Amino acid sequence: MTLRITLGAALLFASAAALACDYPARPHIPDGATATKEQLLEAKNSMNVFFEGVDEYLRCVEAKAKADLETNNASDEERATADEELNRTFDAANGEKAMVGELLNKQIRAYNDKRRQDSEE
Repeated sequence: MTLRITLGAALLFASAAALACDYPARPHIPDGATATKEQLLEAKNSMNVFFEGVDEYLRCVEAKAKADLETNNASDEERATADEELNRTFDAANGEKAMVGELLNKQIRAYNDKRRQDSEE
């Protein structure tokens, strides 16, 4: 929940130019206790696509922010503020990547635990 709020706040504070950049949709991660191996592999692939999309989004935001600063002949104070906003955006997006990765790992562990339990019965 905190990560969502942090991400939302960082994106809200991002420059208006960043709004032209597309943030990717978070992938669906199935419940490992009921998912098939194929579903988890699909989730892994979706996660990797998501990670690439976030990286592309961040490159776009950074490029647009730099272009805006140059176009508007920004002051040192404006540059510092833009840098802080960019750092918050990067931190939030990378935090979401970490959260998605951990969620997938948790579901893979649940899948493996379920398989182990099934084989013992």
